[in-house]
Amino acid sequence: MDDVYEHSLPLKSDLYQTLECGADGKPGGILITSVSQQVIPHVWLGGYKALETVEFLEKNKITCILTLGHFKPHYSPGRFLHKIIPITDNPEANIIRYFLESTAFIEQAIKENHNILVHCLAGVSRSPTILTAYLMATQKLRWKEALAIIKQTRPFVNPNPGFIEQLKLFQEMNYTFDPKHPAYLEYLHKHPVDAGHVGHEDEYE
Repeated sequence: MDDVYEHSLPLKSDLYQTLECGADGKPGGILITSVSQQVIPHVWLGGYKALETVEFLEKNKITCILTLGHFKPHYSPGRFLHKIIPITDNPEANIIRYFLESTAFIEQAIKENHNILVHCLAGVSRSPTILTAYLMATQKLRWKEALAIIKQTRPFVNPNPGFIEQLKLFQEMNYTFDPKHPAYLEYLHKHPVDAGHVGHEDEYE
């Protein structure tokens, strides 16, 4: 990958503190200082604060939003093109099945010259995993290379171990998702999907 994306540091008003969920999907993880940053052209990566701050969205001309988690929008319907994937930050959560769907949504936004925010609660695990898969699928990068691009501007991203394993699986399946692929079936055998980690309850209202 030859392109290196460089962006100025965010304004102090873009900084915030948020409590990321632990591996069990419940509050009680590490309190971190998080930021909303543009990691590649047209694509911003952040946490819930970016979603709830309409001024931030308007300032950066963001018109599309991809949410990873159970969050209620804080704006009027129709104001943004908003896709919600209700998944928790749990190593057992089956996030790989959303890779192609999310990639298509991000790609369409970029193709139409829109700016898009990809976010979860803290912008540390779920949303970086989705963006890593996007870079893998569109640029045919290995998972470590794709994640390294994101870490250039957001160095504290840290997908949970289960998500890392699924990024490796995505690479093994040649950047596609086939529910009948032997590698995926083997993964399911070792990691039975827990419906409770997908759920539809509000994570943050």
